[in-house]
Amino acid sequence: MGSYATATLGTHFLDADSLGKHHYGNPTFEKNGIVYTCRGGHIDVTHARIAADNVRYIQGKARKTLLKTSRAFDFKLKVEPSTYYVTLEYPPNWETLPKKEKRRIANELSMDMAQYCVYIMTTWHEALTWFGFKCMAFVPEQPSAFSWEDVYSNVFGIEIGKLALQDHTRSYNRAATAAFKRELVKLGIQSKDKARKASEQMRGIWYTGALIAEMKVRNLDIGIDDGFITPMLVPGFCRDASPKLLPVPKLDKLYEYGFEMTLEVAPRELEKNRVLRILYPDLSPGEYPKKIQPAEHLPAIMDYIKTEIEKE
Repeated sequence: MGSYATATLGTHFLDADSLGKHHYGNPTFEKNGIVYTCRGGHIDVTHARIAADNVRYIQGKARKTLLKTSRAFDFKLKVEPSTYYVTLEYPPNWETLPKKEKRRIANELSMDMAQYCVYIMTTWHEALTWFGFKCMAFVPEQPSAFSWEDVYSNVFGIEIGKLALQDHTRSYNRAATAAFKRELVKLGIQSKDKARKASEQMRGIWYTGALIAEMKVRNLDIGIDDGFITPMLVPGFCRDASPKLLPVPKLDKLYEYGFEMTLEVAPRELEKNRVLRILYPDLSPGEYPKKIQPAEHLPAIMDYIKTEIEKE
């Protein structure tokens, strides 16, 4: 479970030496919570771990699909009913390439595909929670939708997943454990006490509440305008700190090799009609399509959420 980046009940703050060991599929040995970094602001380690592990999961599925010249595969985020569908079109010369060359290209492209899919999946999840979706039936998540650290934490985790998979000297878990610490140190990770102080400093500005947090500020930057995610830094907390922007995953290499890829999502949550009503205002619920294309539709959804937040 993730947590608010607020100095409220239940938030566990971490530093570079208390991250624990990463473990794909089994969080028993992991230490999860919130860190504060000078260049990346608050980072939800749980969100980052989920993103990293899904990069590994989807990269494996994408690679097998490419090597078999299959046309499609699907995947899910465990905590939500939505199903994601990837459809591929291959370049004319794919079948005739030497096996070694095909493996090299499959390794390269499956990594990009996985990062892109996880970016879309985690962003869609944030949107769903804004419209009322709950991973646990009685725990409201709308207050944390697009909280100031969420999207940056997700994209940071995607980068960790890539780095761990590219480390051929260690197992994935060992590589991810090392990458988390190394990359957080590069961002200027602070002590537990300073992480809590950074959150305390924004009480009444970014959030209110002592026991239960109520968000006053959210970060809706998903990279639509410039292709980068900009973190929110606590003003003046780290002297002369400049934000470290993270690039949004793209599929440029896939297209360069002559592939075409379509990613669609079939929303199955109870809240799906609230989202589809925004995209298809002239249709009745019975006429809504079964699948949507997040890359095409996310801008309209984000505009709607921004308007609602401004009213709020």
